[in-house]
Amino acid sequence: MTSASPSPAKDWQSQLYRHPLAWVLLLACAHVISRVAISDGMKWDESEQILWSQQFLLGYGAQPPAYSWLQWLVGQLLGPTVLSLSLVKHSLIVLTYVLAWQTGRALLPAKGAFWVAGGLLLMLPFGWDSVRDQTHTILVTAMTFGAWWMTLRQVRAPALINFVGLGIFCGVGMLAKYSFAMLIGVFAVAAFSVPQVRRALLGRGWWLAPLIGLLIFAPHGYWLLHHWREATTETINKMDISTQVSHLKGLGALANAVFSTLGLWLLVSLASYRSRLWKADAAPSPAADAALPEWRIWAWPLLWRYLALVFAILVGMVLVGDVSSFKQRWVLPLTAVAPLALYVWRPRLLADGVGRGYTTTVLVFALVFLTLATVRPWQSNLRKDPDELNHPVAQLSASLAAAGYDGKGVIVGSDNMVAAMLRSRNPQAYATACTAEFGRMADCLAQARAKAAQTGSGLLYIARMDKATPAWWEPVLATAPGATIQDLTLPFSHMRASTPPMHYQFVWLPAPITP
Repeated sequence: MTSASPSPAKDWQSQLYRHPLAWVLLLACAHVISRVAISDGMKWDESEQILWSQQFLLGYGAQPPAYSWLQWLVGQLLGPTVLSLSLVKHSLIVLTYVLAWQTGRALLPAKGAFWVAGGLLLMLPFGWDSVRDQTHTILVTAMTFGAWWMTLRQVRAPALINFVGLGIFCGVGMLAKYSFAMLIGVFAVAAFSVPQVRRALLGRGWWLAPLIGLLIFAPHGYWLLHHWREATTETINKMDISTQVSHLKGLGALANAVFSTLGLWLLVSLASYRSRLWKADAAPSPAADAALPEWRIWAWPLLWRYLALVFAILVGMVLVGDVSSFKQRWVLPLTAVAPLALYVWRPRLLADGVGRGYTTTVLVFALVFLTLATVRPWQSNLRKDPDELNHPVAQLSASLAAAGYDGKGVIVGSDNMVAAMLRSRNPQAYATACTAEFGRMADCLAQARAKAAQTGSGLLYIARMDKATPAWWEPVLATAPGATIQDLTLPFSHMRASTPPMHYQFVWLPAPITP
């Protein structure tokens, strides 16, 4: 840490800091190629997008629609494929890194901006979970950094375009996840508590930001007013709000979510910067004050107050709101700015020759996550526990075709995954999943039958029997008396021959279907 830094001409890390976009794009391309090559199967969030993006709607249930709109747009060109899923996801991952870099660059040199974006990769809900199976969280994290970038630009160089950008990022952020409203509120309180930031955000044209944000959100907001219960029930259930659960359990769940989000980044930072983290920048003096960056006088209060308010509210949700369950993906957008706060707190970490181990670790984990993503189907083989990426999608579709299914009509699956996987092989079909969750199965089955009758097409009911139970067929057969359940047994992909095969059951009802 104390050795002289290499000459700029020979310092590969300096070259990396100056040209990070090319490497990020290369990494994203590698992930897309890997995902398309390894499996036609789909995880939960991926399959959800295949089903939701079949049509352009103002709302899709428990999640805002922005991600599904993007998936719908790409699907018009590439169809409901793993390629279209992967392109949308990794394009947004690249956008998130770019906006994180721009946020850091608003205050820091290129090395610091790289470390802010690199810190995001070291947060497991983004670096790993976003690759494995996430959608909305990626988009809301990108919009979070976009809002921070516009705010920092406005304080340092006021301009109307910053308010336009802030409005766009906040409007799309609300269309990405409803929790973005909490982020806006916390950020506003922190920002208006700092005089320099308050004056900048109330400068000429300030009204453009809320106006543009509201206009972007308004169409979905109208839908939300009429579907409030549908949009909130699932999230409230996941939060596990109960006065019968101890606050200690809730605090433990919160601590686990926070550490799972920030823990790896904190450990890498501690190992990379060591004593420099605890050593003050300089003793208070006029000369020391002059040596500090001019932005630190307002940026540090803004960032620490924001993060302090975030953690205070999360703790308050446990102690006052009786929330006892937290997800890493909820914590990520709220705390993703923590690396920027670190370098604002300790600008000396940006000195020449400092933090080379941090950069190396970021690159190592980028390759580790790419490798883990590529070998996922074979990892299931080692665990002797196949998952969705091991489903024989092509063979299943071919077997159904051999049994008479025409590749069209309405597909009714026992869960999102089997319905979406089949639609990816039969793009002319309409797919939906009918489950007993929230007591909506009867309505779902009735709607599917009505759609088949209206379009003059057939009905395919299919269940993957590793998840569904025989009871799933009872309401299905009640709507199709006399139908016969047929069985399919197919070997898993990328699994050893001794692995028990996958068991599917299906019913195919050719057109015409009576209402």
